[in-house]
Amino acid sequence: MLERTWRRAAWGWAGVLLLLAAALALAAGTGRVRLNTDVLAMLPKDERRPEVERALGQLAKAGDGRVVVLVQADDGGAAADRLAAALRAQAPQAVVRDRVPDDQASAWLSFFAPYPGALLTDGQRRQLEQGDRAALGAQALASLLQPLGLPRVVPWREDPFNTLGAWLAQRASQNAVRVEAGRLLLKSADGVWALVMVEGTGSAFALADNEHLAAAVAAGRAAAAPARVMAAGVPLHAHAAAAQAQREMHAIAAASLVGVFLLSWLAFARVRPRLLVLLSVGSGLLCAVALTVAVFGELHLITLVFGATLVGVAENYASSYYAARVGRAAADRWAVMREQLPPMGLALSTTLAGYLLLAGTPFPGLQQVAVFSAAGLVAAFVSTVLWFPFLDRGEVPPRPLMRGLSRVWAAWPVGSWWMGLPLAALLVVGLLRVQANDDIRLLQSTPPELMRDQVELGRRLDLPNLAQFYLLEAASAEALLQREEALKARLQPLVDQGLIRGWQAVSDWVPSAARQASDRALVAQRWAEVRPALEAQLDQTLSAAAPRGDAWLTVEAWRAAPVSETARHQWLGPDAQGHWHSVLLLRGASAAAQPRLARLAQDSDGAEGVERAASGSAVRWVDKVGEVSTLLARQRVRMGVVLALAVGAVALLLAWRFGRQAWRAWVPTVLAGAGAVALLAAWGAPLQLFHVLALLLLLGVGVDYGIFLLAQPDRRDGRSFLSVTLAAACTWLSFGLLALSATPALQAFGWTLGLGVLLAWFFTPFFIPRERRL
Repeated sequence: MLERTWRRAAWGWAGVLLLLAAALALAAGTGRVRLNTDVLAMLPKDERRPEVERALGQLAKAGDGRVVVLVQADDGGAAADRLAAALRAQAPQAVVRDRVPDDQASAWLSFFAPYPGALLTDGQRRQLEQGDRAALGAQALASLLQPLGLPRVVPWREDPFNTLGAWLAQRASQNAVRVEAGRLLLKSADGVWALVMVEGTGSAFALADNEHLAAAVAAGRAAAAPARVMAAGVPLHAHAAAAQAQREMHAIAAASLVGVFLLSWLAFARVRPRLLVLLSVGSGLLCAVALTVAVFGELHLITLVFGATLVGVAENYASSYYAARVGRAAADRWAVMREQLPPMGLALSTTLAGYLLLAGTPFPGLQQVAVFSAAGLVAAFVSTVLWFPFLDRGEVPPRPLMRGLSRVWAAWPVGSWWMGLPLAALLVVGLLRVQANDDIRLLQSTPPELMRDQVELGRRLDLPNLAQFYLLEAASAEALLQREEALKARLQPLVDQGLIRGWQAVSDWVPSAARQASDRALVAQRWAEVRPALEAQLDQTLSAAAPRGDAWLTVEAWRAAPVSETARHQWLGPDAQGHWHSVLLLRGASAAAQPRLARLAQDSDGAEGVERAASGSAVRWVDKVGEVSTLLARQRVRMGVVLALAVGAVALLLAWRFGRQAWRAWVPTVLAGAGAVALLAAWGAPLQLFHVLALLLLLGVGVDYGIFLLAQPDRRDGRSFLSVTLAAACTWLSFGLLALSATPALQAFGWTLGLGVLLAWFFTPFFIPRERRL
C-alpha cells in the first residue's frame, strides 16, 4: 500500500515537472523570460521616499542605451569618420550622431529669440543694477558699431545690450564641446577629440542590444586605429557585467557538475548514481528557474551565478541516500529511504531556514537568490525521496574511498578542553582584528579599462555626478524654479572657493517667471535711462519699446525643444500628490565639500533637510553611494542580530530531535563561522553584510554534518562520515568557487562559506562521542 502511494506521488511529481518545463519553454519562446543585468536592481528601494527613487530612475533612464565615444581628431576627423562608419555598419538599429546639421544649430539659437531681456546672466544683472548710464550707453553703442564678438540672435534695436547673446555665450561656456564645421569637438592639452554618440533602440539592460552595441564599439575602435578612443555608457557596463556573469555561471556550474560526478564515481563507482544525481539536481534547477520567473517576472544574472552553486548543495540528499545504501541489498532501498528521511528532512529544514532569512532582507537581489535556491533544494529533495527508490537498482559495494574514510572516522579523536584552548586563543586574536567597512564602492566589479574610460571621459566632458544631487520640491512649477534659483545662490560661494566646479539645473535654461519679469523690467528701465544719450549720439530716434516682446519662456516649451536634451531629465514634474520635483546636479564636488553640501539642504528646510517649509517646498541632499553604504552597515548589524537569534532557534530545533546531545551538532558550525571571520580578518578583509549573510547560510548547511553524524554516530560504520564528506566537498565545490568570482559580493560569499564549510567539516567529528548516548 505504501509503495503504491509512493508510486502515484512519484508520477504526479514527474507530471508537475513536465508542466513546469513546458510553461518555461513557452515563456522563453515568447520572450517573457527576461534576464536583468542591472546591479542597482539588486539593491533595496526606498519606499519611504518614493520621490528619491523616482529621481534616480529618471536620471538612470536619461542614459539608457547611450554610449559616448571620444576619438582623437588631430587627423582632421578621419579617424572619427571611420569610427562612425563602423558603428553604423555594425549596429544599423542604433542612432549614431557624429555631426550637427547647420539648421539644427540655427534652430537652437532661434528658439531663444523671442525672449530678449528676460534671460540675464548674474554678471549682466549686477552690471545693469550697478552700472552708470554712461557705461551702459557705451556698451550698447559698442554692440551696435562692433558686430564681432558675442553672438547676436535678434536685431540690435530689440536687444541693444545684447543680453541674449551674452546669456547664450555663458550657456555655451558650461559645455567643453564646441561645434566646428559640423563636428562636435573637444580641445585639450593632448590634442583635439571628436565626440560621437550612439543611441541604442532598446533597454540598456537588454542583453542582445548590449552585445550589438559592445561589438559595434569594438569594431569602431579597430577602424579608428591608431587613433586613441575612449568609450563609456551604461550598455557597456551592462554588457561587461553580463559577459562576466555568464562566464562565471558556466564555469561554476561545469566545475560543480564535474566535481560532483567525480566524487560520485570515487564513492560509488556506478553510472546509475551519477545519472540519478544529475536528475535530482536538474529537477531542482528547473523548479528554481520557473518559480523565480513566476514570482519576480525576471531572472537576474547574479541569481544565476549564485544559483549555479545549487548543484553542490542539492546533491547532498542523493549522496546521503547512496552513502546509506553502500553494502546493502537492493531490496533494502525502501528501508534505507525511510531511515534517511528524518535526518534529510531536518537538514533540509535548517538549510531552508538560512535561505528564508535571506528572503527577509530588504534586498530584492537577495530575495530572488533565496527563492531560487530554496525552490531548487526542495525540488531536489522531493525528487530524491520520490524517485530514487524506484530508479535505484543493483548493489552499491564499498569503495576504497569509503574504506579510507571509515578508517579516518574511526581514528578521529573526540575533542577535549586542552584542544579547545589553542583554538579559542586563535579565534580571539583573529576576531580582535575584525574591522567593518560597508562602502558600496568596495563591491564595484567594473573592468578596470572600462572604468578608466568612464572616469577620463567624464573629466574631459565635465559631466555632472548622477549619484549625488539635490532633490527639490515645491507646490508649483514656478515655486520650484524659484527654489532652484535660491539654492544656486547658496552654492555660488562653494564655486568661488573651488569646492565645486558648478552645477546643472533646469533654471539655468528656464528662469522663474518672476525672475524673467524682473530682468525684463530692469533692462527696460536702464534702456529708458540711456536711450536719450544714444539718440543724441546717433542723431536718430530709437524705439522706446526695446527690449521687445512680452513672451515668457516656460519649462513646457523648453522641454519640448531639442535644446533641452542634456537637462530635461532633471525636471520630474508633479507627483500623484501634486508636489513638483526637480533635480540639481553638481560638477566636480570635492570630498571636502560633502559636509557643506549636506548642510545646505538642512539650512534650507530644517534640521533634517527633508521637512517642508511654510511655502510647501523642500530641498534634499541625495548621496546614493553614502545612503547605500549606510544601508549596508545598518543591515549588517541587523542581520548579525538575526544570525544570533537563528543560532538559538537552530539549537532548539536540534534539541527537539537530539535532546541534551544537540549542542554537538551546532557548536562546530558556530566555531566554523567564527573561524572563517577570524581568518578573513587576519588576511585584512573588512567585514561586510555579505560575510554575515554567508554565515546565515553556513548555519543551515554546516549543522547538517552534525545532524547526519549524530543520527548515525557508530564509528564502526563509515557510511555517515562518507555522506558528510561528500556533502561538504560538493558544497565547497559550489560555494567555494564563488571566491574566484570577479563580483565582490559573490566573492565575499565564496570565501566565507568556503572556509566555513571546510572548518565545519573539520570541527564536527571532534564533538561526536564514540558511544551512542542519544
